[in-house]
Amino acid sequence: MNWNWNETSINLPYTFDNLKELLNNICKRENKFSQYEFAKWCDNLTMAFEDDEHDADDLNDKDELALGVARDIECQWDLYLINTYSDKVLQTLDLSQVALPQEWLLNWFEELNSL
Repeated sequence: MNWNWNETSINLPYTFDNLKELLNNICKRENKFSQYEFAKWCDNLTMAFEDDEHDADDLNDKDELALGVARDIECQWDLYLINTYSDKVLQTLDLSQVALPQEWLLNWFEELNSL
């Protein structure tokens, strides 16, 4: 299937380990990328795992967890935007300045460490 991939400054393969590393960097506030770039990267990860070449039965436990966490991150990003900012503000908002609640990020990181 042809997906509309997000352009993102994060140039890492879409893997469990990279998701965990990126999220760890954000939790430690050591990221050199915006959370917006991270949300786009997470969206790409979900598309990569849902690609026709990927059989859902072939996903291991780490891949399934990464897919679930990445999907939650990209969905919560969108919901956070529409529930936090008015339509008017969203039209001019610099998304690279938006940050999700730290507690959410820590919870996702803990979830990835549950394996």
